[in-house]
Parts: sequence; C-alpha cells; structure tokens
Amino acid sequence: MLTLHEAIAVVLREGAKTSRELADEINRRNLYRRKDGRPLPANQVSARIRAYGALFERKGKMIFLSQAL
Repeated sequence: MLTLHEAIAVVLREGAKTSRELADEINRRNLYRRKDGRPLPANQVSARIRAYGALFERKGKMIFLSQAL
C-alpha cells in the first residue's frame, strides 16, 4: 500500500486532475486506504497537496506534479 502522496503522484503521472478526480481514481484503484477503512475524500487530497507543495502544483482547480520532479 502506498502513502497518500505517493498514490497522488502515481495518478498524476497520467496527467493533471482535480482533487475530486484524484480521490475517485485512488479509491477505484485501491492505491491508498484510510486507517478507518472509509473512502478517501477530496478534501484529504487537497490537504495533502498543500502539505507537499514541493511535489505538487495547483493551477485553478487542476493539480499537477511539480516540474522539479
């Protein structure tokens, strides 16, 4: 199982997405599982994007992998 920021990066390698699209795709692929077993919500993805600003960029609603990677 991946960490959340690793799962986000896996999905973003295919192209930019919104936090909702990221959450839906991560849940669909079972890339990340919350400790409580509930589905990953989009607001948790948004919080992780803010916490890992060196890895991700946001332009409007779209999230990208950082150019530095």
